Amino acid sequence: MKKYSLYIGLAGLMLAAASCSDPLNELPTQSKVDGNLIVDQKTAQIALNGVYYQFAMCKVDNYDVESTGVATYYEALPADFAGVLGYYQGDYMLETHPGYYSSVYNLYIWQPLYKTVVAANAVIDQLEGANDAWFTTVSKSSIVAEARLMRAIAYTKLFEWFGYYWDQSSPYGLIIRDEAVTASNMPCGRSTVSESYDFILADLDYAIQNAPDVNPNHYTNKWVAKGQKARVLMMKGDYQGAADLCADIISNSPYTLEERQTDIFHVKGLASKEVMFGIQPKERQTANYEEYYYRGSAQWLPTKNFATLYQDDPRMDTNFLHTVDSTLYLLYLAYLGLDMPELIVDSYIVCKHLDPTVLDADDIEETNVEMRLTEFYLMRAEALAQMGYNTESIALLKTVLEHAGYTDFSTTADLAVDQHSLLEQIFNEYLRNLFCENGRELSLMMRMPADIVLAFNYNYADESGTAINKQYSVLGIPADEFSYNTALSTSDQNPGYATSN
Repeated sequence: MKKYSLYIGLAGLMLAAASCSDPLNELPTQSKVDGNLIVDQKTAQIALNGVYYQFAMCKVDNYDVESTGVATYYEALPADFAGVLGYYQGDYMLETHPGYYSSVYNLYIWQPLYKTVVAANAVIDQLEGANDAWFTTVSKSSIVAEARLMRAIAYTKLFEWFGYYWDQSSPYGLIIRDEAVTASNMPCGRSTVSESYDFILADLDYAIQNAPDVNPNHYTNKWVAKGQKARVLMMKGDYQGAADLCADIISNSPYTLEERQTDIFHVKGLASKEVMFGIQPKERQTANYEEYYYRGSAQWLPTKNFATLYQDDPRMDTNFLHTVDSTLYLLYLAYLGLDMPELIVDSYIVCKHLDPTVLDADDIEETNVEMRLTEFYLMRAEALAQMGYNTESIALLKTVLEHAGYTDFSTTADLAVDQHSLLEQIFNEYLRNLFCENGRELSLMMRMPADIVLAFNYNYADESGTAINKQYSVLGIPADEFSYNTALSTSDQNPGYATSN
């Protein structure tokens, strides 16, 4: 890998934007050799498209089809780390403890997210000196707001994977890059957790004030900014702040819950009235399809505890397809010397994103959902419950369950008779409803009561059931970063992880 490969320039991201299909397909009308590639409103918007392109992890798959890496790195791997799914060959296993992980995978998570940050910084930097008169139908500040919002979303994901975000006194925050990359500022030290929260929230507050009120949902807007801020406040433990933002989104945003949850993925895709922010840079992609169901075989399998959550759930037959080759999977694991019977329950194809009745169809249209309204019903329910037993929480939970197909709450919401059992039922529905969408599983594991998490997630306990050290609920900063970023020292690494391969 080339040194500093994550530091892309503005010209590169504009070319990247041009390689996507509609709507990310326009070339600049003009260019200059001095590097000032934003010269009018149109080129500014094309450069902004490049930020979305980077966030979508656009790439060409094995069949030369433009696709994305979202299914792996925003969906499947967080679910693996949270104890929801296991890979059929067992070789991802990011959750293995204590402190062991594949440096390849943590770099694969780290690098694309920082590419999004660098792309956003390039746009923000160029627009600082842009002439206001260039912008006639869209304000300069709204384009900056979208870039800052995308930067905040990328940094939030990095924070969840690599930072001690649960401890505001910790020095293990983000490596914050807030300006276009030059030779002089490539070395960059690590910020504290408190400083990281301040930086992300400043971006989000700017976006709330300046982002468009409405936008096609493959782009962001002020409601997405409010939703992202609610996520960050939940990570921070500001439950009242998060609850208030969720109430605003539920009551005042243009989004509404789908009558049937499965319609979001299997029928409507980004046309769903519930989707706030989705990712689909090119039609007829294949990466999502092949990540979950490759050449007739299931790639990701539910853990025992996750399958148990789906017992008698109305979504079982639409979110999973049972196959007949489970014995072969277990034999294969035994052949590899992997003692994992507690991880894999039978063989099920994850069909949440794909209609199981058309798995073999040639015309598969994929949709990745980064944010949808259901999350904020559950988040408000949780935020209120975190502050004490709350009947509104139960009502919100039941609303979500009704849209998931429940008519009888005796095995779900009706079991919430006190604060602890209410949080447990919300935890269960978070996982059933939002698994393999946007990595919400990661921060959920850190803020819910420890006994609820440990009863579900084998990754967070040792063989005796004792909670592991929280340091292993995050990954280590990739060794490559220590090789190339001279501002870092070995003390900047997350405890328990090495600084070299």
